Order: sequence, then structure tokens, then C-alpha cells
Amino acid sequence: MNWELTNGTIVTPEHVVHNGSITIGNNKILKVEKKQSGDSKIQIDLNGLIVFPGLINGHDHLLGSYMPRVGARKPYLNWLVWDNDLKSAPVYAERQQIESRDLYLLGAFRHLLCGVTSVHDHIPHFVQDMFKENLSIRLIDNYTLAHSITSFALKWGDSIEMEHRLARERNIPFVAHCSEGYDEETKKSVSVLNEKGALNKNTVLVHGIAFSDDDIKLLEKNECNVIWCPASNIYMFEKTAPVKELIDHKVNVCLGTDSPMSGSVNMFQEIFMAKKYFESTYNTELSAKTLLNMLTINPAKAFSLKNLGTLAAGQLADFVIVNGDKSHPYEAVNTMNYEDIMLVVIDGKPLYGDESFIPLFEALGVSFQKIKVDSFKKIIHGDILGLLDRIRANVGFHKELEFLPVEAW
Repeated sequence: MNWELTNGTIVTPEHVVHNGSITIGNNKILKVEKKQSGDSKIQIDLNGLIVFPGLINGHDHLLGSYMPRVGARKPYLNWLVWDNDLKSAPVYAERQQIESRDLYLLGAFRHLLCGVTSVHDHIPHFVQDMFKENLSIRLIDNYTLAHSITSFALKWGDSIEMEHRLARERNIPFVAHCSEGYDEETKKSVSVLNEKGALNKNTVLVHGIAFSDDDIKLLEKNECNVIWCPASNIYMFEKTAPVKELIDHKVNVCLGTDSPMSGSVNMFQEIFMAKKYFESTYNTELSAKTLLNMLTINPAKAFSLKNLGTLAAGQLADFVIVNGDKSHPYEAVNTMNYEDIMLVVIDGKPLYGDESFIPLFEALGVSFQKIKVDSFKKIIHGDILGLLDRIRANVGFHKELEFLPVEAW
């Protein structure tokens, strides 16, 4: 059944269509136009609400969907020192009481509540494949990988050369943590990749806090992609990637939260941190449009997601509807919070939204739970309340998770 959203402020994000309509059929966008199509039995008047493409989170570890953060020896020398602290922390033992499938569900709901519809979960495929079918979000799963570019990297995948060669052959991303630390070996990561012939448009490098000027020139020359995780970087290392220099050199920069055990609570916090860091460090504004690009068209390019990242006929129907000032629609990405996420649609199916969208869920036959999110009345497809009950039963007390401020109503 086709359905239509009318009178919306549609941010594609290349341009804005005011008083526009979107027609959805099956899992795709059929039309984006200035007027109502009149072809659909189900029509919802948005009254100027802002429609963004579904947000794409460039970096997370869904098995790390837990809190609180770990880290008592900041700044860390590299990721391994932090990981050793993680493994010895009481909260890690607590997390181990929870089934992996539920940690994945926690991570998926964490993102859905913020309007994030696609996530890159950086982990070997054999782990991810056990859990991805039951998630409420779209998991980016077509990639090759390395853990990182050092002798102490986890043994994910085959060699860097083999993984990158496969990425080139299939035209899919090769993803790796890179330059995440201060030790001499970590600081040479980009040079090592260059020597191995592993820098090109398929290369997606996460973090980059130790990127040098020469590294940035190599990334520009080879059309590489970078995932910027400012909250996690600043928490662990008290430093983050030279993001303005990367942007000035036209490197494709995307935004990622990392896991909440080192990174941000949610995408709202990550956006706030990115903007605050950029403006305090460079004494200039990180525009809302640039931030939106880091969450839409930039990661769609980095991860070869040809049917995502924008709103146009033929694209997959992943989008988020936000309450904001329609006269300055890009600015809504800077200010949105749980209250402002009005509807999240993935594959043409509404999965989460404000209580005012109950008629749409009912008309499309989508089941839902009634919940409060940070005290705001919402509805969600899936058993998020049962998940929280299981978590609390597993750990033996009423665990509160800041990234899931959820209760029944």
C-alpha cells in the first residue's frame, strides 16, 4: 500500500523543498514533489515538520552498548591500554551477564530513538551475522575490515592487503581504526597503509587523532574517507582528529558515536560535541548543513550506500521527521533531542514516533508499544520494555541506561 506525507519541509539534503510531499511504496520513495500527488489512500499532513534522510552513524560497536564509560588513566597511549582497563572494570563483568543478542538490541534502539536509521558496527562478519536479522535499524554489513594498523591489532579478517584488495574488487568499503593513539607505531598507520597499497576511495579510516599534515595529503590524494568520533576521542585521548584540515583538503568526513562505554550517550550528544569542539578549536562555525552531510550523503558515499543518504525517487525509504524551525531547517540537526524526533521510517515502515502518528501505524498495520522517552509520549515497534526487563533480570537490579530513558505509559 502506498502512503504519502504532505506539507513537509523536505531536506534532501542537497536542497530544501518547502510544502513538499513524499510518496512511499513498499520500501522505496516513489515521489518527492512540491504538491500532493493525490495517489495514496493514506495521507498525513506534516504541517511543516522537517524531513531529513535517515541519519547514518559511521562507527559503533554494538556489543559495547552499555554504561557507564570506562577510563581512569586518560589520556591513553592507544586503544589497547584502554581495552585492558575495560576488561578489568566491574561494569564489564556486569555487561557479560547480558546475552549478546540483547546488547545488539540495546544498540539498535539507542540509535532509533535519535533518528539514526543505519549504523556501521565495526566487528567481524561472523559475529554480526548472528544478530543482525532482528534489529530495528539497518546494519551496514557489506564491507571488508581490519581492526587497526598495528602489530597489536585484533586479528579481524585476513591481511590488510587481502582485505583491501577484496574491497576494491567488490567496490565496497575497507574499514579500520587508524591513528588512534600516541605511540610511534600507531602514528605511522597511514604510512603503513600507503606502503601496502591500501589507500583509495574504498578506504574508511576511523578516529585519526594522530594524523599528520603528510597523512592528510595522502588521504586527499587517494580520496579516502574518515569517520570522526570527537566524544570518544576527547574522553579517551583528550584530543581528536584534525577535522577542519581534513575538510579543507576535501577528505570525505563522516560522524560516528563509537560505543557508549567510551563514546557519546547518543547522536544528539555527538552532534553537540562536534559543533562545540570545532568552534572552540578553530574559532569558526561548523555549519548545520556540513553536520547533516556528515550524517547523510558523506557516509552514504564512504560505505557505498547508493540508495541511502538523500531523499529522491528510487531511494530506499529511510527518513526521520523532526520538529524544528521550518524557516531554518538545517539548524534542526543542531538542536534536536528526544522530544523533537517525530517519526522514524526504515525501508518504508514506521518504526518509532510521536503519539500523534498512532493513526499511521494503525493504518499500515504496524504493531507498537506505548512508551515515554525522557518523559515524552512515543510509540515504538518492537519489545523495548521487555528488553529492559531482561537486562535488569540479568544483572539483578534496576539498571538505568542513559541512552534508553524509556518507561511505559
